[in-house]
Amino acid sequence: MTPELTGVDLTDPATYRGTGRLALWRTARRRCPIVRISSSRHGPFWSVTTHDLARQVLEDPVRFTSTRGMRLGTDEAAVTAAAGRMLVVADGADHARLRAAHAAWFRSDEVTAMRDALRQRLEAEVETLATGEPVEIVQRLADTVPVWAMGRMLGTSEADTTRLAEFVRAAFAEETGQGRRSARRAASAHVFGYFANLLESRREDPRGDVVSALAHEPDPDRRLADDEILLSCDGLVNGGLGTSRHAVSGVLLAFARHPDQWLRLRQDHSLIPSAVEEVLRWASPPMHIMRTATSDVLLGGARVQAGDRVVLWIPSCNRDESVFAEPDAFRIDRRPNRHLSLGAGPHYCVGASVGRIEVRVLLQVLLDKVDRIELRGEPVRTASTFLHGLDRLEVALLPIHRPDGEVTV
Repeated sequence: MTPELTGVDLTDPATYRGTGRLALWRTARRRCPIVRISSSRHGPFWSVTTHDLARQVLEDPVRFTSTRGMRLGTDEAAVTAAAGRMLVVADGADHARLRAAHAAWFRSDEVTAMRDALRQRLEAEVETLATGEPVEIVQRLADTVPVWAMGRMLGTSEADTTRLAEFVRAAFAEETGQGRRSARRAASAHVFGYFANLLESRREDPRGDVVSALAHEPDPDRRLADDEILLSCDGLVNGGLGTSRHAVSGVLLAFARHPDQWLRLRQDHSLIPSAVEEVLRWASPPMHIMRTATSDVLLGGARVQAGDRVVLWIPSCNRDESVFAEPDAFRIDRRPNRHLSLGAGPHYCVGASVGRIEVRVLLQVLLDKVDRIELRGEPVRTASTFLHGLDRLEVALLPIHRPDGEVTV
């Protein structure tokens, strides 16, 4: 560990609430791109902060497995029980089988219907927000957009999906202590209980949602057992409600911080696809991804031993100077954009299309109705080692004024 990093606890959620995380990672990339950390919270692991090393790990599931957990702090017994039966903790043939079962729905017409419904909801919501008055975006948009999308995916009511989101967040809260562990277990049990009831309902009354698709898979080679479907549902809501929340707030923060880029996007809508990718890179919603070495391996000059855990810090990898020119700049025309916010290799996010839709539709609606996005107060970052985003973001959405004097809202 270099002197600049001595005394910094990378496993303390509070570390990422301050403003020094980017400088910390910049130093790590330059001086110790892979270094062994001894954590009082989670034990020893290798910390990786560069893009190339992270890709090597993510693209090699033979030497770096996900079956022993994909994040720090997870319950080892729960991971062992789910290994090979849940997408994020499966490799090889197990992973291919699970992914094939999921992928069918994400290629279906239901995704297009979800996009159209999301746009209608966002148009109505932005109409109420684009007044020029301060708006707290995390509560009004970042918390709600993923809930709307997830409700369409699951075929659940908004009230049920909102409540489900609350339990999912409670299940993954990072506070320590026996009381918090018990609360997490109780929240997780509620989530699985809800999905067990939902699965039973969809068996009797199939609809167009992902649960129905999994429950009524016609191909016996892709058909999942009930416990695998429940684990799949849990994985989908964890990913969809967590990272998407921070992608949405990342849209507003990025363009509030860079008004020149908003003006350019308003002038040239053909840049929307590359703007979506740049939002995902610049915001970097996942904080870390973990793998475990299955054999002794040399990684970036470090001798990683079998059983060692390797933690990839995604926001650092997405600002690696050797891959991204001016990495701290937000540039909507950035091409190529090889960010790792959706992963890489076999575990590339199965729901990537939905994540991109949420960002793209939000941008399209804002472009139709908002002239400028202005920051009101300093954002409050989330204290988390797993997700990289905001707990509070206040902005003003200034409406577009047409030449006839009408305000577009």
